[in-house]
Amino acid sequence: MISSVATYCKDLLTTSKCSALPFHNLQHTKEVVQNVKYLCAAMDINKQNTEILVVAAWFHDTGFSTTYKGHEDESKLIATHFLKKEKVSKDFIEKVNNCIDATKMPQCPTTALAEVLCDADIFHISNSHFFYRKLLLRREWEVYCDNKVTDFEWHKLNLEFLKKHHFRTLYGEDILEQGKQENIHKVEQILASY
Repeated sequence: MISSVATYCKDLLTTSKCSALPFHNLQHTKEVVQNVKYLCAAMDINKQNTEILVVAAWFHDTGFSTTYKGHEDESKLIATHFLKKEKVSKDFIEKVNNCIDATKMPQCPTTALAEVLCDADIFHISNSHFFYRKLLLRREWEVYCDNKVTDFEWHKLNLEFLKKHHFRTLYGEDILEQGKQENIHKVEQILASY
């Protein structure tokens, strides 16, 4: 089933509005899927729960294909429609949708599985990819949200986000948090130069 989900989502993300998005595109989704697999292995998550998380990761941003604001609800509809056609159990679909729902900002996961997807979705803030990814997000907000800010305001916004954000899993708190703190320090240095 995972391969049919991957094929469907890749197709949707490359033939819809998503293909034009600088940040929320196939590349981001593939990274989140890889992050989920990495976290599941590191946290010794069983096969069934890993499958739920991988499916949720593939679908989590597909809603951007129809809407920007509130895309998570669209993503859940797309996932539900596809998974019902694949004759997937109601319980599995509910767990997938719960994970997708948790990725809304600010993240509010209500289950251990949703916590994993949240950390996978925001994994990049813990490594050097953060500075490249935030450039892409800035461009996306300028074009699709008419959100234009100065460089100083943008760095300030990023610093506030990093400081408010909390990783949800134990792995996130123990390992990813260290990289996030390094990025906080780098953004503070950038702001100090203004």
